Amino acid sequence: MDRKLEKKRRSLWQWAAAAIVCAGVLWFGQAMLRDASIRTYRADASQLIISEVIIGAFEDVTPIRGTILPFNSVFLDAVDGGVVERVLVEEGSFVEAGQPLLQLGNSDLQLRVANNDTQTTEQLNNLNNIANGMENTRLMTERALIDSEYRIKVLERQLSRMQELRTNDMISREEFEAVTDELEYQRKVQANTKTRQSLEERIRIERMAQIAGQIEKLEQNLELAMSTFENLLVRAPVAGQLTSLPVQIGESKTRGQRLGQIDVVDEFKIVAQVDEFYVTRVAPGQSARFTLGGQPLSATVIKVYPEITQGTFTVDLQFDGGTPANVRRGQTLQLELTLGNPMESTLLPLGGFAQDTGGNWVFVLDADQRYAVRRAISTGRRNNRFIEVREGLQAGERVITSSYGQMADVERIELSNL
Repeated sequence: MDRKLEKKRRSLWQWAAAAIVCAGVLWFGQAMLRDASIRTYRADASQLIISEVIIGAFEDVTPIRGTILPFNSVFLDAVDGGVVERVLVEEGSFVEAGQPLLQLGNSDLQLRVANNDTQTTEQLNNLNNIANGMENTRLMTERALIDSEYRIKVLERQLSRMQELRTNDMISREEFEAVTDELEYQRKVQANTKTRQSLEERIRIERMAQIAGQIEKLEQNLELAMSTFENLLVRAPVAGQLTSLPVQIGESKTRGQRLGQIDVVDEFKIVAQVDEFYVTRVAPGQSARFTLGGQPLSATVIKVYPEITQGTFTVDLQFDGGTPANVRRGQTLQLELTLGNPMESTLLPLGGFAQDTGGNWVFVLDADQRYAVRRAISTGRRNNRFIEVREGLQAGERVITSSYGQMADVERIELSNL
């Protein structure tokens, strides 16, 4: 006889276990999907540089590389072009001010100077002739006045005698009036001559001043023309070392072309290149430290050139306490330029990441040290060791500070071989 079997119902704990298992599966699936949506790069931790964020005194310095150069250099340029005929001093020699260095030849220049000399001499002769003519006119006018004054005196004496004779009717009235009229005429002539003399003198003074100015200019032009011959003999303008004289006999040099350079070797300076990142933070008066011959020395920034070339700008520094005795032109120095006073800050060791991110974000390791997650940060000053962190990182956190390269486009780095 068949017996009906009753189906056993599941207990409550079985249903609870099944729900927990389903929830776990769902959570794991969501986690897997979430992880799959995050761009992840797997990297060997031993191939990366991982640094710890610290709190410390930030020394606001930057390394710069400088070259020792003469404090003053004078360039030699061709005032007038020509062909190099003689080289009188060897390159590298020490020269005195005014010492001849090389001789240029220029036949065209000599011909122009000769023509200019002739024309200038003719102009000078013409001006001198004009001045002589005006002087002659002045003398003639004075002679006319002398004659007029003499004639008036003679007529006045004659008229004085004739008045007595006329009173006694010893001469005719016609003779008396003739002398009177002659005297009046001579006085008018004298007045006219004096007026003419005043006008001629005023014109003569003005014209002579103009002639003197023109003569002076012509003489200066003549001297300048003659001095061009001297310009063909190139002389040292200052005493120093002739560090450059790239000329050969027979070589043609044009007007204004560089002939050489003289360095004043009594004092030197340091010319350094600084990264354009610091262009707004470098100013005259800042100090730089360096070591020379095992001795710690310092220098001061005296000039900043704001022009940026290939990512750097130039500064001039002067040795503190005078130029050291063991320096040589062209010698290079490694310096640390101080940009500000030390301040306690959150510091991140400097690494290749700064070039890849500009210091705007980094990969920060999580608590399990298995992943490094991309995080935005705010940075400030930097030196050759640290970057100052203003926001985004805390002391004790670990950051990948090596170059990011292919990792720059991902959001997370999975680390292996820790």
